[in-house]
Amino acid sequence: RLVSDWSSDVCSSDLSISFEAWEPYAANEIDRFIMSSWASHAQPTSDPAAARAWDPAAFPTIDDHAFARRVYIDLIGVVPTLDELDRFVSSREPDKRAALVAELLARSGDYADHWTPFWEDAIASSYAALQGGIPTRGNYRQWINDAFKENRPYDLFAAQIIDFGTPGANPPVMTQANGKPARVVFVRNETHTETLQTAAVAAQVFMGTAMKCASCHNHFENEEWPQTRFLAFAGLFSQHDLEVIRCEKRMGRTVAAAFPFDPEGGEGAMAALPSEIPADEAGRLRLAAALITDPANPRFARSIVNRLWKRYMGLGLVEPADDFRLEIAPSHPELLDWLAYDLMAHGFDLKRTIALILTSRTYQLRFDPTLADEFDVADKHAPRFHRSPILRRLTAEQTIDSIRVAMSQSLDPAKRLYHVNQSTALSRALGKPASRNEISTQRPDDVAVVQSLELLNGSDLMALLSEGPLLDRALGQPDPGAVRTIYAAFLSRPPRVDEEHAAASYLEAAGAEPKARRDAMVDLCWALAASPEFQYIR
Repeated sequence: RLVSDWSSDVCSSDLSISFEAWEPYAANEIDRFIMSSWASHAQPTSDPAAARAWDPAAFPTIDDHAFARRVYIDLIGVVPTLDELDRFVSSREPDKRAALVAELLARSGDYADHWTPFWEDAIASSYAALQGGIPTRGNYRQWINDAFKENRPYDLFAAQIIDFGTPGANPPVMTQANGKPARVVFVRNETHTETLQTAAVAAQVFMGTAMKCASCHNHFENEEWPQTRFLAFAGLFSQHDLEVIRCEKRMGRTVAAAFPFDPEGGEGAMAALPSEIPADEAGRLRLAAALITDPANPRFARSIVNRLWKRYMGLGLVEPADDFRLEIAPSHPELLDWLAYDLMAHGFDLKRTIALILTSRTYQLRFDPTLADEFDVADKHAPRFHRSPILRRLTAEQTIDSIRVAMSQSLDPAKRLYHVNQSTALSRALGKPASRNEISTQRPDDVAVVQSLELLNGSDLMALLSEGPLLDRALGQPDPGAVRTIYAAFLSRPPRVDEEHAAASYLEAAGAEPKARRDAMVDLCWALAASPEFQYIR
């Protein structure tokens, strides 16, 4: 529904809710779309008190300390330093939150470093050309980093991955696998199976669409994807049209290459391709890249803005984010369409969309577990209202890099975890994959005993916490100043009265001897680094 229709069609004066009353709570268009869904939900009730429970005034925003922590982690992947936190909190500028978002987005190197591991997971970038004698999809780390440093338009970024013949793409590497020449690049099509896998991952990553189950038979639970429709799409990644092989049995017929979405006929129709499909791989990949990134493709722009929404809000407008389906409507279809159109209208500039989300009041709402949405696969049509953010667990990179920043009070790009190829017990426990054999657009966020063991007893964490300027700074301060410094460094806030008293008592019990006091401060750092408050964005 258009936001201009609110006061007449959505909100009702007899419920004491009106556009005029709510407008001061809207920081930008995102909030207007979100609040319109609140008004729509309140509308049917005849109880004014129940309707007023949806009033934006009932949902407060976070304070400056929490905002700084949230936005620093979300944009550059680390907590703010003490100086950065103090500068922001002490500022009296009325638009300081929007200014901080702009400042962090302008830190192009740090912004790119934070995005790099996500896209390495998403396209299975690997530092090794072979894993177990099998070619990987190539090493895209530096290429991804460079693309985000320059804020490369997202449609060009995607096209360069799909069609490695596009100028500026990451070039393939030739190697030997089992005595045969092999090409190491995202598009793997040496065999029928590899071609299907490539088409499936391209659809998942760049269109949020799960086609993989239709590779050898009709999709069992999604009628959108008969096998022939998927094979037609997969043919765009091959040198030739693909044969139907159903459950390993050759059917003796081929399927002509075609794009699965027709902008004229809708999402359920095949696109009408040129009468002459290129017979060479280069031509087909060029066509695939053009069709996938075309603004008329109904899922390309929508899938990436949905990923951005999920990245910063915890749940997507479409869930699961990798499984767009016709029969499951987005929680806010008008907002999804508006964000997608705005992205395309501004040259696929991801930073612009990110700034819109992070400067919205919706993003800045305080966490309230009683209001936080959930997505239940058993009830995919349940509404979501975004009255509270969702708890988001820090990634391994965010956790370890933030601990380094807290202890050193500086961000050294060369020490970012994503540079480290070796897997450690701590990084694995926190979700960093030991190798990227499969594509993944979301790390596991389940909780396991091994995580607690590593956070409470791990030698890797102890090594991170054992030294740094933070300890020297805190040692030079009397209590409770030392406690306040450590809390601000890790949690970006002052301690509560009970926390300050308990921590100060612990430091006092350690005595005045420098080593004992330093060891006690390390214990305090350890307790905060292992705490749920540090491990989650809220």
